[in-house]
Amino acid sequence: MNISIDKESLFNGLQRVSNIVPQKPTLPVLSNFLLRASQGKLSISGTDMDISMTTSVACDVAEEGGITVNARRFVGVIRELPSGTVTLRVEKDKLTVVFAKGESIFDGIPATDYPALRDSIEGVEAVVSSADLSLMVEKTGFSVSSDRTRLALTGIYWKVTPEEMVMVSTDGHRLSLVSKKTETVITASAESIIPQKSLMQAAQLASSGAELKKVVFGTGAILFDFDGTTIFSKLIEGPYPNFRQVIPTTNSKKVIVPVEPFAAAVRRVAVLSSSITHQVKLEIAPGQITISTRNDEIGGESHETVDIAYDGEPLTAGYNASFLSEILRRIDTGEIVLELETPTTACIIKPVGDQTSGDYVYLIMPLRLSE
Repeated sequence: MNISIDKESLFNGLQRVSNIVPQKPTLPVLSNFLLRASQGKLSISGTDMDISMTTSVACDVAEEGGITVNARRFVGVIRELPSGTVTLRVEKDKLTVVFAKGESIFDGIPATDYPALRDSIEGVEAVVSSADLSLMVEKTGFSVSSDRTRLALTGIYWKVTPEEMVMVSTDGHRLSLVSKKTETVITASAESIIPQKSLMQAAQLASSGAELKKVVFGTGAILFDFDGTTIFSKLIEGPYPNFRQVIPTTNSKKVIVPVEPFAAAVRRVAVLSSSITHQVKLEIAPGQITISTRNDEIGGESHETVDIAYDGEPLTAGYNASFLSEILRRIDTGEIVLELETPTTACIIKPVGDQTSGDYVYLIMPLRLSE
């Protein structure tokens, strides 16, 4: 392989793929980028065997070929190079980077030792906008489970039909649901449980301005085809829990709360909450909500009051402040409605106002209040 390539273009391509490369690979070669040059392009690939990404960068190809090279060290060297054209040359499993007044040489592993990567799959094709994908993942991606014994909950459920898209995540203590009416170009309805890492990587690429050309829902796999970059991922086997069944529909207490002062108060009070439970107490009364915590471990307590719109019966319940704050950060309207029934039933949180970008529903389970 012998190519000339713009340093900034090369570095940007390496950055796109670097998050895919595992920190603790099961095989030494997985800590490497796969570099292949042909037909005026350098393709840069990375994989952890469950998810893979390949991106292409324009270059001048004097000799086609490929090699794998340690990702962390290669990115580190390219980052520090001066702007301009650099030459990448492969000879006997060594990669030489030639720049303005110097060169760096890397020991590589032959490209033939790298796992075979898929760049296409058969399945249901859907045309989804980059904006819709990045928004829906941003609203739901934070509430997946880390419990590997409940594997389905470690992923994000995504259903796409010609009229609507639905994305859901839950860890059993909280739930995030986004539904968006849209005229999706799709060959048939499709649904999958997608690993959090895979969707996060696709959403990050989408939010950076890359055009999402299509998504292919295959059997056991999904493919995101961006302009110049593809992401392939294995899927998580289901079934996914019946999330509609766990969302209460009869909560009678409706509390209108201003998001900004409420979120700020929760953050301030939570500083003195338990480092294990992060519990804060919400005391809801007509016209106001009091957020408080007491921590006997460190000998501290805190409380703060926020004005609300509510004229019903008083109610006191406890919640995980970290979970509550994560939800509030994703609300893009000025007010929310808390829908409650008793201190031991789930609280529903919905934005109040214009939701032209989609309908959001969040659920958070209460904690048993400390005596």
